[in-house]
Amino acid sequence: MEETEQWDKPVEWFNRYYPAAEEEENPADKEYRYMLRLVAYDIANPNRLRKVAKTCELYGIRVEKSVFECDLKQEMFEKFWLELMDIVDEEEDCIIAYKICKSCIQDVELLGLITRPKKVLCYFVG
Repeated sequence: MEETEQWDKPVEWFNRYYPAAEEEENPADKEYRYMLRLVAYDIANPNRLRKVAKTCELYGIRVEKSVFECDLKQEMFEKFWLELMDIVDEEEDCIIAYKICKSCIQDVELLGLITRPKKVLCYFVG
């Protein structure tokens, strides 16, 4: 087996199960079902940072390293926020959530390359 073939196989497997976004998306083109919240954080401790990131991944789509778009009903956002409150140290960390209305989303401006990964859902049938 050639050296290049050896390295291509893991990439093929990864791409099959975690496909890249088909094309760039403008936030204004996406249809939001509930209320969009832009959540950003700056966490001082690496352990808390991982916990906050994992929690945000459950509720939203990562658009930057520490920025998530969350399209959530108010009740779900409150549950999410309570989970974050249990993790952060308010004297060392910072989390901020901006509520963005549907009409404001239409005015979003983009500069440069932005790629939004699609959430991958797995269904196991037994």
